[in-house]
Amino acid sequence: MTQIMKSCFISLAILFLWQVEAGAEAADICHCPPMMPAFQALCNPDFVIRAYVTGKAEVDSGAMKSIRYYTHTIEVFKQPIEEIVAVYSSLECLATLQSDWAEYLITGSMEADAMVHITRCNFIKLWDKLSAAELDLLQNFQDRCR
Repeated sequence: MTQIMKSCFISLAILFLWQVEAGAEAADICHCPPMMPAFQALCNPDFVIRAYVTGKAEVDSGAMKSIRYYTHTIEVFKQPIEEIVAVYSSLECLATLQSDWAEYLITGSMEADAMVHITRCNFIKLWDKLSAAELDLLQNFQDRCR
């Protein structure tokens, strides 16, 4: 093997190892706990809404990039602020939503900055994919989630 080939092989090996390490670090950024029962997943978050997702935009706040999903709330089950018109999801733990007026049940957290945030760890489901048990829980939400 010539010296140039050895040098190329070593460089490729180093790049490969660097990529594997970078991928492991990225995987650690968003670690979701094991899925909890629907009762806990719906009762524990700061907000629970039924909403259409009407659009999205990338937001760059300097330190962190996120996606702003514009929403139109249909029904409120639990909400700490008067109105939710957008929810934010950081690119590191992105909750991927269809933005073509798809109807969702969305849960998430209220941050200190008064913005509502969602991650892929939250209970987020297309409305027409909810089970009968989940719909029943929502129908009696105030009584069951005290």
